[in-house]
Amino acid sequence: MGKIEQAVILAGGRGELLRPLTDKLPKPMAPVNGVPFMDYLLRSLVDAGIMRVLFLVGYKAEKIMAYYGDRLACGVQVEYSVGMEEDLTGRRLLNAYEKLSDRFLLLYGDNYWPIPLKKMTANYERLGLPVTTTVFSNKQGTGEYGYDNNVIVDASGRIEAYDKNRRAPGLNGIDIGFFIVEKEVLDVSETGDISFEEKILTHLAAEGRLGAFMTDEQYYFITSLESLRNFEAMAFSKGFLRLEQKGIQ
Repeated sequence: MGKIEQAVILAGGRGELLRPLTDKLPKPMAPVNGVPFMDYLLRSLVDAGIMRVLFLVGYKAEKIMAYYGDRLACGVQVEYSVGMEEDLTGRRLLNAYEKLSDRFLLLYGDNYWPIPLKKMTANYERLGLPVTTTVFSNKQGTGEYGYDNNVIVDASGRIEAYDKNRRAPGLNGIDIGFFIVEKEVLDVSETGDISFEEKILTHLAAEGRLGAFMTDEQYYFITSLESLRNFEAMAFSKGFLRLEQKGIQ
């Protein structure tokens, strides 16, 4: 498998729980230590060797587009697919179909986690499945929903069940995004508004075609003002790197 060079970032939602910040800004642009949260995410992608970024935007798309333009100072190419604020994740991907690489890294615009892309790619090749997601072991209940998980991963690394509602028995991890995706799993004939998680991942798991990259490494999320401030404190104390002046310093 060739090197993965494109990252696709879901960055179009409203971010209701981050109001009043998101009354004026899209969630990924929420300020963290004086810069947008997205700057930290982009730096982790650059450090992983990503050369192209595609933003799937909707709510206040112009804020992201004006800030990052079409190229970062470090040379990474930036593209956009603009959808409606209410579009679900699967619809955003289908709308961007022509801009997607045959294989790409898909991530949420409100999660941060160091990206060991070479290890993720080796795991992907070992499993031989069309999609893998990163699964946090959540042993200490430090996931977004405490101890509540949403996947069952077997000993081989295959996901047996994906339950977005977090109710099925035997759940032993929580998917945090950072997917490696084969473009071929997207059905371009689909006309409705669909969820990538509920429509595509659930079906792939049921078919035995969804794999996991397991990690004990803590991830961070900015789904509320409290979690945003927690990430801000962690970014400062742990020295997470970020883009500076729209470039790498």
